[in-house]
Amino acid sequence: MSIFMIVSAAALFFGAIIGLGGLIWPKWAQNVVRLVPDPDFDKPGGYSEFRATYGGLFLMLHLTGLLIISQPDIADMFKIFTVLPIAAAWVGAGFGRTLSLLLDPAENRRSGLIPVWIATEIGLGIMIAAPLFDVLLF
Repeated sequence: MSIFMIVSAAALFFGAIIGLGGLIWPKWAQNVVRLVPDPDFDKPGGYSEFRATYGGLFLMLHLTGLLIISQPDIADMFKIFTVLPIAAAWVGAGFGRTLSLLLDPAENRRSGLIPVWIATEIGLGIMIAAPLFDVLLF
């Protein structure tokens, strides 16, 4: 396995850990994304969304990518096409957060950790896409 696949695998594993955290501890996911369940007593729920979106979806998406790129008998090009949508999603999240930082200053109150999250999301996207760079550079 090349260093590029290892970098991608590490980033996918990290994404899976984030998903596992959201699946097991939805309150943690709620605090990370700073969203709250609907406060209307007649509309209970919200935790199912944290468990589903920030938990199960993140966990299974990243685990599936990790499983595919770790198979030695799968062609590298197939592995690249497997991880690219996951990488693009992370870069897209960073892009969306960048737009929010620039266009929504009143709604964000202060930038706080937004620049850190931007760098984290774009960095994870680049790391997950690392197998592509192996093909492009070598």
